[in-house]
Amino acid sequence: MSKLLKQYESLKKIDPSYIYIFRVGIFYNILNEDAKIINEKLNLKITNLSPEIFKCGFPVSTLDKYKKILNEKGIKYKIIDNLPNNMNTADYMNNVEIKHIISKIKNLDMNNTTFQQAFNILLDIQNKLKNIQ
Repeated sequence: MSKLLKQYESLKKIDPSYIYIFRVGIFYNILNEDAKIINEKLNLKITNLSPEIFKCGFPVSTLDKYKKILNEKGIKYKIIDNLPNNMNTADYMNNVEIKHIISKIKNLDMNNTTFQQAFNILLDIQNKLKNIQ
């Protein structure tokens, strides 16, 4: 957790206006002052890890829900999803983009999608795939 705290403090020095949300395994964690703000705005429970570190968070599976809430409340945030050691940035970003594309396809309600909407979705996916190198 101390490595995460150092990263948090470094990011806050660069731009303190954001809430930094860190992926840690199957959870997203929010630390210290950011945790206080999120506790106040979203009522997420704060946990003390030590006298100088406290956090709140939510499961990875609920990220979209919390992103929607944060956006609705006008809270500026950045998701920090640290790269696995054996993956370079380009591979990681392509993998993340592919996961977003697959998720978009999986969540389509084909019974309530017009032909025009389906075409636009396919066109958007095609353009995104063209940008993956």
